[in-house]
Amino acid sequence: MSEFRHNGLRFHYEVSGEGNPLVFLHGLGGSMVQIKKIYEPISGVQLINMDQQGHGESDIDLETLSFDSMGDDVIALLEHLGLQQVYLAGISMGAAVSLNIATRYPQRVKKLLLIRNAWTNEAQPDEVQQIFKDCAMALKDNDIEKFYATDSYKKIFRLSAYTTNAFTNYFKDPVSVRNYKKYLILPNKVPIPSLAVLKKLRMPVMIIANDNDLAHPIAYSRYLHEHISGAVYYEIVDKDKDAVGHREAVNFYLQKLLSE
Repeated sequence: MSEFRHNGLRFHYEVSGEGNPLVFLHGLGGSMVQIKKIYEPISGVQLINMDQQGHGESDIDLETLSFDSMGDDVIALLEHLGLQQVYLAGISMGAAVSLNIATRYPQRVKKLLLIRNAWTNEAQPDEVQQIFKDCAMALKDNDIEKFYATDSYKKIFRLSAYTTNAFTNYFKDPVSVRNYKKYLILPNKVPIPSLAVLKKLRMPVMIIANDNDLAHPIAYSRYLHEHISGAVYYEIVDKDKDAVGHREAVNFYLQKLLSE
């Protein structure tokens, strides 16, 4: 594991494999471990994996935390590595950061893969923000029973085992407990200022989505597909139905994007 510094913060990252550089960004509450569990090494591809602000081993500045600041963190990593252009992929929050980078630094992105989008040009819906708020308040006290008692928990428990586990696993993560405020800040942020910036994208864009996911509405991915000229869109099985099939599909389409 290596590290670099940007804006006074320390970031951890890893580089593995050789070939065309691929930056693959994890989701909210995740870390490099999430990408390691998903990504299957591709011949001729160099994977660049980093802990984003407030995740894994990386620092956080809660006063400036935004998709712009997180996008700038990735660009700082590219500068640190001496890379001018990369393939860029992201899951959930990572997809939002990736979209932010592609619209603000289009010359740095060769191709873009957005997986399970949780943001568009608007903040997350009030319903989802409330779930994150209830979870964050319980994380503040490191009290999962407090979260179990909320209507938010009862709602996600009825809807999806995967979503339920995603939220309850935050309580097993000391970083999520310590940096609980990120769950209050990021759901209310937007990765892009308007739809107008999407129309300026010229790099190839692929979007992957699945149904049955409250925090990652499939309508968001369809919405982005509709407004990004030339983007291709694929729907895959959700993790509740087939976790292995979901992982295999992500890797299949990632390899498809990189090889075409």
